[in-house]
Amino acid sequence: MFEGFEETAVELPGARIRVRTGGSGDPLLLLHGYPQTQAMWAPLAPVLAQSHRVVLADLRGYGGSLCHDGDFSFRAMAADQVALMRHLGHDRFDLVAHDRGARTAHRMALDHPAALRSVALLDILPTLDVWRVMDDWLAIRYYHWTFLAQPGGLPEKLVNAAPVAFLHAVLAGLSGPVETFAPEAMAEYERAAATPSVVAAWCGDYRAAAGVDLEHDRADLGRQVDIPCLVLWGSRSVVAHHLDPVATWRAWFPQAEGQAVEAGHFLAEERPAEVLAAVARHLGRAARGDQIVI
Repeated sequence: MFEGFEETAVELPGARIRVRTGGSGDPLLLLHGYPQTQAMWAPLAPVLAQSHRVVLADLRGYGGSLCHDGDFSFRAMAADQVALMRHLGHDRFDLVAHDRGARTAHRMALDHPAALRSVALLDILPTLDVWRVMDDWLAIRYYHWTFLAQPGGLPEKLVNAAPVAFLHAVLAGLSGPVETFAPEAMAEYERAAATPSVVAAWCGDYRAAAGVDLEHDRADLGRQVDIPCLVLWGSRSVVAHHLDPVATWRAWFPQAEGQAVEAGHFLAEERPAEVLAAVARHLGRAARGDQIVI
C-alpha cells in the first residue's frame, strides 16, 4: 500500500509508535481513527508525498503501536505525536486527521500550538459537543461511544469473542458496505481487531473520552488556536445532523472553513479524490499564510 515509504517503530515515553515516512517537502502528519490504522491513508499518502514529507503513525495501542502506561487520553496521544515528529526532525508541521486522530489533533492544537502550522479535521465535532447533543437518534448510531466506555472489561470480552464480525459491523454501520475498503487495508484492520491489546486500546480511548478528555476540554473552553483549519464531513454521516460543523469548530479555530463530501464517515477511503483536492487546497493556503475572511 505504501511503496517507497519506510516503516519503523519509535519508542517514546509511555508508548511505542509504528510510523511510515515518505516523500519530501514540508512535513505532514496523517492520523487515523477508530477502528482503523494508518492504512486508511493509502489512497492519499502517495500523492501527498509528491509535495510533502509525509508521516503516517498509528495512535498508541492501535494497529502496530503499543501503549505502555495505560493512558489513552487525547492528551497522551497528542504528546506521542509531537514527540514522534520531533524525533523525526520536525518541530512544526501540518496535520490531517480523521475521527479519533482528529480529536488527538484538537488536543494537540491546545496543548502544543507552536507545533502546528495547520490542521484538517475529518468527520468529527468537538468531543464536548458530541456528548452535549447526544439524543436517542445519535445514541443508536454512536452506540460504541457508550458501549466501549463501560468499565470492568466487559466490552473487551464481548468484542474479543468475535472481533472481525464486530469490526465489519462498525465499518458498515458508519459508512456502508465493507467492500468500500481496499482489500489490503481491510486485511490490516482485521489483523488489528483480532489483537486483544488493540481492542483494549479502543476501550481505553472511549473511556477517556467519557471522562478525563471531557475534563481537559472543559478546562480549555474559550481558548482559540488561530491557524488554518479545514473541516470536512461526510454528507451521509451523522456529523452535520445536529450542528453546523464549520460554525461549531470556529469556536476553537476561528479560521475554520470546510464542506461536506458525498460520503459516509470514512470519506478519505470512500471519496479519496474529493478529499485530496480539498486537502491540497488547504495545505497550499497554509503554506502561503493566507487568512480566510469570515
